[in-house]
Amino acid sequence: MKRNFVRVVLVLLLCVVGIGFVRGWFVLSNPSPNPGSKKVNINLTVDRDKVQEDAETLRKKTSELTGKATEEVKEFGDQVKSKK
Repeated sequence: MKRNFVRVVLVLLLCVVGIGFVRGWFVLSNPSPNPGSKKVNINLTVDRDKVQEDAETLRKKTSELTGKATEEVKEFGDQVKSKK
C-alpha cells in the first residue's frame, strides 16, 4: 500500500515538473564558466508570476466548465421531470 502511494506521488511530481518546464514555470540556465575552472554552474529559475497566472487561468476555466455542467444537469433534470 505504501509503495503504491509513493509511486503515485512520484508520478504526480514528475508530471508537475514536466508541465512546469513546458509551460515556462522552470528554466535551467548555464552561465558562462570562468576560464580555467572545472566547475559547472547550473541555475534553476522559477517564474512565480507565470505559475500564478496559469493557476488563475485554470481556476477560471474550471469554474466556467463546472457552471456549464451544473446548468446542463439542471436542464436534464427538468426534462426528466417533465416526462413523468
